[in-house]
Amino acid sequence: MKILNTPIVKRPTRNDATIPPAFRHTVAFNQKWLDAHRLGGHPWFILGSAPNPSMPETLPEDCIHAYVKFAGRGAKRHGFPDADVTLATSWDEARWADLNISRVLRVRNKSSWKVFAKRLKVKPSDNECDLLSHERDDYVLKAMRSRFRGVGEHVRPSSALTMIAFAIVHQIPEIIITGISLDQTGHEYNDLNSQRKHAPEDRAALEAVAAFHPHVSTTESSLAAATGLPLYQP
Repeated sequence: MKILNTPIVKRPTRNDATIPPAFRHTVAFNQKWLDAHRLGGHPWFILGSAPNPSMPETLPEDCIHAYVKFAGRGAKRHGFPDADVTLATSWDEARWADLNISRVLRVRNKSSWKVFAKRLKVKPSDNECDLLSHERDDYVLKAMRSRFRGVGEHVRPSSALTMIAFAIVHQIPEIIITGISLDQTGHEYNDLNSQRKHAPEDRAALEAVAAFHPHVSTTESSLAAATGLPLYQP
């Protein structure tokens, strides 16, 4: 079927390098969504929720603010604007009520026929873009040349790496990363000191980003030292 990369496609279960041919249709559709909302072709500032982020003093004038999950709360604390696009893995309106969410890249952790049916009638102008679980893995593989299965105890890198991979595949010209840490616990937006996951997978994925994509930089000096990513230079 040539509409999109849908649940019709059987996904590989091992850490192989197979991307289904239908993936190009997913990328083409998502590019139309980005273009319809004027999100493509500009630098992206990708903000995660690691505590004490090294927020940049300046960003490119036409920069898109791309926040991972609840990172918008940390952005508010530091005087940064609302997100232009937010990556979400779940949606409970009560949990998001304090944030002004305009456009959402919604990652569905399970492949759903409801999503497939929705795609038959969805328009690029809609404020929400769905990304199925196997598609997020394909984005990571396309951008970073591995699925990173077996690197740690999790099946894939974190949601922040999904956002980075999405930006790379869609040829965002400059990507600036803040609020991602491999060694800190907790989140910038609360004091619960929750354990952060995916550190081995994220380290390997960010090392691949540093090796293959010199237009990706970080404001976090510890992350740069750990992965080889260049430090952001305004």
